[in-house]
Amino acid sequence: MKNLLHLLPLFLYLPVGLVSFSMAAKSLHSRSFIPFHRQAAQRTLTSLEPPLQSVTLALMRVSGLGFLVVGLLLTIFPVVNYFRPHKFAQLAIPAVCLVYCAGLSVANYSLHKQTKAATPWKAALAAAVMIAAGMVAAGL
Repeated sequence: MKNLLHLLPLFLYLPVGLVSFSMAAKSLHSRSFIPFHRQAAQRTLTSLEPPLQSVTLALMRVSGLGFLVVGLLLTIFPVVNYFRPHKFAQLAIPAVCLVYCAGLSVANYSLHKQTKAATPWKAALAAAVMIAAGMVAAGL
């Protein structure tokens, strides 16, 4: 039973990591607004002035890099930690991902409240909850 509990963080982190890779690809390779960005802005990216388009795309790339880091940490770390456990890393590494996902949820919720756009704030909150649950399971 103890061995199964050690696998629980992996099963909680892995889906968040895989979705993060998907969002990283979307953000890093995008040349237009993500649909909820378009809904919030009530315009297309190409309707903005070129300098503002460049700033927006740069911010999307930064967001994509954050998703990439979360994806890498949540897919590689649990496997490594299973074979070479380290108590500090069991909590510190997922905590970094938790900060990103919680912050993402707050930012997307704020955008939703201001614009009524269908932002994925609930999905980001679910990811944060899954990470927190994995951290609790890792601490057992």
